[in-house]
Amino acid sequence: MSDWGVEGDWAVRKQHQVLWGECDLYGHANHTTYLRWCEDLRCSHWLALGGSFAPEDFGPVLGSLEAKYLKPLVYDQPVLITMRPASLRRTSWVEEYAVWNDGLCFTCKSLLVAVQGSSGQKVPLPEVMRARLLAEGAKAEG
Repeated sequence: MSDWGVEGDWAVRKQHQVLWGECDLYGHANHTTYLRWCEDLRCSHWLALGGSFAPEDFGPVLGSLEAKYLKPLVYDQPVLITMRPASLRRTSWVEEYAVWNDGLCFTCKSLLVAVQGSSGQKVPLPEVMRARLLAEGAKAEG
């Protein structure tokens, strides 16, 4: 991890090469690209937790998002995208994301809410998912 300048512990990591289609006219990674990278990690992590995206199941709904762009990235540049659960409540949890290339380039924090697809109602996270999030570094709140 030292090649990327990564600091701290991260539960999920994914290497990526910035694609031309992710860039603006000048070859800079578009601001929405960073958010898509986070979304990709969020979705694969949800499936790894045992979750599903079937309409009859419950799943994560994005409640809020906070992003900070620290250094620009450009076409064909390699990056490391990381994610870790930060905190956990009964029906919601916070995940943190970072993008690295010779140090920190971007940070993001998202609040996710467990929602039943068929009713739109909040539901408690199952104990097995809670245990996994706690093992990955989430701090229990409330």
